Amino acid sequence: EKMAALVLDYMPDVIGLQESTSRWHKAFKPLLIDTGLYGITNRQCHAEGFKYCACPILYNPLTVKVVEEYLIDLDKHSDCRVFAVTVFEKLSDGSRFVVTNTHPAPWDEPENYARNWATMTDIAAEQLAKYADLPMIMVGDYNTYEQMDGFPALIETLGVKNAKYAAETMVQNVSTYIGWQGKMADYERPNPYVLDHILVNDNVAVKLYDVVVDHEADQASDHLPIYADIDLQ
Repeated sequence: EKMAALVLDYMPDVIGLQESTSRWHKAFKPLLIDTGLYGITNRQCHAEGFKYCACPILYNPLTVKVVEEYLIDLDKHSDCRVFAVTVFEKLSDGSRFVVTNTHPAPWDEPENYARNWATMTDIAAEQLAKYADLPMIMVGDYNTYEQMDGFPALIETLGVKNAKYAAETMVQNVSTYIGWQGKMADYERPNPYVLDHILVNDNVAVKLYDVVVDHEADQASDHLPIYADIDLQ
């Protein structure tokens, strides 16, 4: 209920959700989906018995419509590790853009992490090439903070930008994982442990970036939501 209220307060055009279990899907359905306020893409996983995708994408049907959606398996050993892709069209002017959402294994699973990271890099590069003429926004819990070698290497390899530093206005730069915070006062202290990122290609202009620490967001999840205002080029 708290997260749904947060969504409705901000009403973003597109939202990438992480670790969305069947309980999250069922909870959001009456609060957001059945009301017609939001639609959902990349809902179903491929594997039998794993009905709900852990990385779905919500969208505001009053502002955008879905053109295409598909899932790419990130790891054949784990049904929850996927790379979700959705092509959207703006209702206001018909322009199109692409949103991807992913969640590779954490670095404390070194073999899974290395395998997922390599596969994710290849998949992301393929999608960027496929939609080279469109704005692309790549969101996710990358399970990698900015200072780790893999993250700047990913940005350089893909030729993308970190929306946080590309933004004209960065409201705040703090840890997105609450487990590394401790108490509310710590949110004011810059923290390198930012695991959640928004990456964009050159067809995107980022106006504002923020970490949402209000509206009891810290009680709704173990990660704080990140938010960006974006113009399509």
